[in-house]
Amino acid sequence: MPLPILQAHAEATPQDLVRLFHRTELHWLRHLGEETQLDAGVAFTSRELSAVAAANSVIDAAVPPGASVLDLIEDVRRHFEEAGTTCRRWLLNPAAPEMQTGPLAEHLAAQGWVTESTDILYLAGRPAAPAASSGGLTIIPARASFRHARQLAEEAAAEAGLPQLADASMLHLDDPHWDVMIALRDGKAVARAGVLAVGEIGRIDQLYVSPSERGNGIGSVMLARVLEVCARSLFKHVMACAGPQDADTAALYDRFGFRSIGRMTAYQK
Repeated sequence: MPLPILQAHAEATPQDLVRLFHRTELHWLRHLGEETQLDAGVAFTSRELSAVAAANSVIDAAVPPGASVLDLIEDVRRHFEEAGTTCRRWLLNPAAPEMQTGPLAEHLAAQGWVTESTDILYLAGRPAAPAASSGGLTIIPARASFRHARQLAEEAAAEAGLPQLADASMLHLDDPHWDVMIALRDGKAVARAGVLAVGEIGRIDQLYVSPSERGNGIGSVMLARVLEVCARSLFKHVMACAGPQDADTAALYDRFGFRSIGRMTAYQK
């Protein structure tokens, strides 16, 4: 039967939705690092996850009126140094005027920071693709088997070439707002996907299928399952994101009716 996915607020503009997605990013990072409000934005620091950009970042970054970009950069450098780590990512504030974000972006680019643009995807109405059958998979909550959750986390981290990502992934399981499930085949974990609840927003994330199982429709199964969670939760907005390296994932979201409504722009080491 069709999923009763909530009707989004008619008055929400793409700009409104981008700001809402940034709100989910703030919540997403709170289980990874220590949160501090700086003049430059909200800083997250984690000595234990020093190689993970998201855990050592400044988000909603902008230059306050009358402030100096260089002073702001130095303030951030000192803060991260005192925390025993290094800032690895700046995420600009989408609600700030260009005069407050443009100079910061120009300075970061001039200093060799690399621009990373991520498409913000939005599902309006019901998913276009039908719910897929389980295809012989057993779907369980990730918290029901930390061993299998860890197996998938380490596999995804190894594929990304960043082992600390496995620890970051497991930290999210401490968040009661994060509902993630894993798929088992013959007792082996082969896929995962989850949804983060932030008020009336459901953010789908960590959609991952083991390389040996790709091309078998498992991604569709997992996406359909988390959309069922979104339907039961009556979210008014269902969102996801996909980077330029996630072409297959973006194509899957597209088949389910997700459309790009903007971009999240970050500067990364």
